[in-house]
Amino acid sequence: MLYKEINKRFTEIVVEYMAKGYYINTASQSGSQGEIAKVDVTDGKEIIRILIDNFNSWDDNTSLEGIEIVVGKVAENDRVTPNSTRTWGTIWNNHLEVISEEKFYQVGRENRCGSKNYGTHDEAVEAQDKRYDRYRMNRQSDGEHIFSQTVHSAVLPFVKRQPKCKTARLADIEKVYSVVNTSRFSNGKVSKSYYVVARGKRYKLG
Repeated sequence: MLYKEINKRFTEIVVEYMAKGYYINTASQSGSQGEIAKVDVTDGKEIIRILIDNFNSWDDNTSLEGIEIVVGKVAENDRVTPNSTRTWGTIWNNHLEVISEEKFYQVGRENRCGSKNYGTHDEAVEAQDKRYDRYRMNRQSDGEHIFSQTVHSAVLPFVKRQPKCKTARLADIEKVYSVVNTSRFSNGKVSKSYYVVARGKRYKLG
């Protein structure tokens, strides 16, 4: 899926609301909170915001990103009323009473023309796994060196900063080790990477 398909879906949602009798509420759309685009519609009683934005997610030690379309009702505590001419009122995107949400995950990397492909969560994870596999195949590992447990206390603060590891203890750290790699794409350039394994997951240090 290309970005134009996301544009079409965004347009479809706006048209669907207009078919229900909603029309654009112009004054509430001034300003930006970093979203890509937004359209506010109203039926004279409530305001519905349809916005498109970037997102990042961390799932099972996998970092994913993409585009999401969020449809939400404007919360009453934002105090923005339909058909008002006041442009200083702010509809906070993170205050919306979410009606629906559609996520389009980036699949693979951006191509040379700056175009990106999008798909489902599973398609994005599969593409990332394949990319990592190719990367590992193009690197030669000279083995790993496991550090003694005396370094565990030094890396514990790092482990606690990782997702779902805030309550981690020294006993949760299985090992700390380094790996020396030689890349076939850089004339044999050698690099060293450091990792910690805690609660069954591996994290790269530094």
